[in-house]
Amino acid sequence: MISTPLRTTVDLGNGWTFFNGKVGRRWLAGLQGDGQPVSLPHCWNRRDTFQMGRHSYVGHGAYRLVFELPEATTSGTWHLRSEGFYGCAEIWLDGRRMARADGQYLGLDIPIDPLSPGEHLLAVRMDNRIHRNVLPGSSAPDFLLYGGLVGKMWLERRPKPAFDLGAVTVRAVIDDSGNGSVVLHNGDTDGEIEVTVFDSVGVIAGQSSSQALGTTTTELHIDAPRLWSPEDPNLYRCEITLIERGRVLDAVHLPFGFAAAEFRSEQGFFLNGEHLDLHGANRHESIPGLGSALPPELQWRDAEILKNLGCNFVRLSHYPQHPAFLDACDELGLLVYPEIATWKSVRSSRGWLSAARRQMHDLILRDRHRPSIILWGMGNESRSKKAYHQLGNIVGKLDPQRSTIYAENHLYRAKRRNTVGIPDVWGTNYELDVLEEAASSSRSGTVIVAECCNHPRSIKGDEHEELTQLNTLERDWEAMADKPYVAGYAVWALSDYATEHRDRFRRLPGLLDAWRRPKMAAELFRARHGREPFVTLFVTGPGPERPPSRFRRDIDLEPDGNHEIHVFSNCDPVNLVIDGTEPHRLERAVHFVVTVGDLPEFVEAEGVSGSAIVQSTWRRHGPAHRIELKPRTEATPGRTLEVNIETLDSNGVIARDFNGQCRLEIEGPGSLRAYTEADEAEIARGEGRTYVTCSAVEHGEVLLTAAADGLENQTVLISWG
Repeated sequence: MISTPLRTTVDLGNGWTFFNGKVGRRWLAGLQGDGQPVSLPHCWNRRDTFQMGRHSYVGHGAYRLVFELPEATTSGTWHLRSEGFYGCAEIWLDGRRMARADGQYLGLDIPIDPLSPGEHLLAVRMDNRIHRNVLPGSSAPDFLLYGGLVGKMWLERRPKPAFDLGAVTVRAVIDDSGNGSVVLHNGDTDGEIEVTVFDSVGVIAGQSSSQALGTTTTELHIDAPRLWSPEDPNLYRCEITLIERGRVLDAVHLPFGFAAAEFRSEQGFFLNGEHLDLHGANRHESIPGLGSALPPELQWRDAEILKNLGCNFVRLSHYPQHPAFLDACDELGLLVYPEIATWKSVRSSRGWLSAARRQMHDLILRDRHRPSIILWGMGNESRSKKAYHQLGNIVGKLDPQRSTIYAENHLYRAKRRNTVGIPDVWGTNYELDVLEEAASSSRSGTVIVAECCNHPRSIKGDEHEELTQLNTLERDWEAMADKPYVAGYAVWALSDYATEHRDRFRRLPGLLDAWRRPKMAAELFRARHGREPFVTLFVTGPGPERPPSRFRRDIDLEPDGNHEIHVFSNCDPVNLVIDGTEPHRLERAVHFVVTVGDLPEFVEAEGVSGSAIVQSTWRRHGPAHRIELKPRTEATPGRTLEVNIETLDSNGVIARDFNGQCRLEIEGPGSLRAYTEADEAEIARGEGRTYVTCSAVEHGEVLLTAAADGLENQTVLISWG
């Protein structure tokens, strides 16, 4: 993330009052007292989504905060800044309306001077209703338009003169001899600058002497730079300092990397001159119980999950996403396909296109320094020749080294609307029978399958649906194989998500459920693409008919048996032992289906990969007897903690046939992030998950209790400090 370490900031995260509804001037001026205390990030839909038959709240909400402004120590102006959110907002300060803005999923940056030291009242009146000219501008998109201040907010003291962050960018270039140069565009600010580039361990890799800012471009030579890639996500840091008459006024720090992304006709994607198959998932930025107000630690957690699954690629569907997630992609090594907020809504009308141009412009300015980004997405499943030409021109002006793409689900409609030949890379959603023609519809002669492998009913815990999802992955993998013009693909989707499109309320196509618990499909994906050796297994009843697949081996130990053992592994071979019998050697696949008769008592799989040996076991379980809570990490003040829930039999084995709800209670300085007003968590295949946000106090502890009818409950102490 771009940082400005010399600017004074005032955190506005705590102490807010929230009112769920429409308010007037008296409330905004602090003359009425209704509301509930909240901290940011906050989403007013955190308890009313992902529930069948329940529509989430769409309408108005308001926030207000009394804050203390410190005495300014430098000349400059105060700006109110925020992270991104959906919808319209009015900003009120001390009873006066200061501005009206579109959150754009990118946030606010509003000058609010003159502002004297002392106590002030800030109020924000918001609206998350559907507006035609607020992106996505769709009457019913297949994702929720969450309401609230779902990111942080702060005041920033900006010196005079100061860097314009929208004008400052770094472009890292590698020449044919393997040497690099850093081309820094400084903007047009009075004063002099000094530029220093540090490598990943803090050693100076390049430095410039002071120079006038009237020259807006600075170039530094870097000998044999270490490149950025998914396998080695090496980052440099550029520090730019603004000096006037010997005084340091402002500084900007930008992380960046040397990475050359290229799409070659009939060959696919190349990174730093080497061919790379892109494989990943589409990501929605939401979790039941938090809505879209994911704190930075959960943004990072999603990136870690993608990396652990073996992904090297992620599409940010269908809106700009939090900079903390993009920071994680830069640091962990995930290639990114971001896009502006669209869903069947791209059009050429003046209001919509003006908003789209503004969002594309601001998205690129925010993120173009990132080595992880390889494409700019102009839209999803809709088309406008005028819009795509104008959006493509913005990319060409602001970031000409990167390619454009839009995701098309009806190639014949693209031909009718004359949008073929506009994007650099063609994005195909599901039309796997026209991939060659799709590739020829782009400037580069390549195609990315932007969405595939979609089985929207794959609810975790339903064996038939999870097994059908496996079939869907293997079928689509076959359809995309052996096509060099296919640069890569992104499954739909990383996780299940809430929607009210056509009153569906839930869509369940994820490799993970909405709380990020893996389904069998996640293990299949990991078996194909994961780097670390692993093996895991499941025992199920008979599944649906399976399509032919080069990725699977079917072994019928008892052809008419009524149970299946599914083994997923990236090891070769895998030795499978069933109830102590001689090992069965499994080879040359990532998914093995072994048909057996009676339900086994004990199954063990051992995978061998070089010198590494990994194991997985399965035991027959009895009826669910008790609940166990397992915090995943240590608690930290102000952070959100992931807590796993298991239902165990009397021998401590997970009762995989338990599907249902458990009730949660919390005592102490923490917030429970359950997704219903009854404070429930969903259990599927004996596993559930909830989240607890610890208060910001230095030392604290909470008691978390989980209970379900007929089971022994458990209380766990979560402490920090």
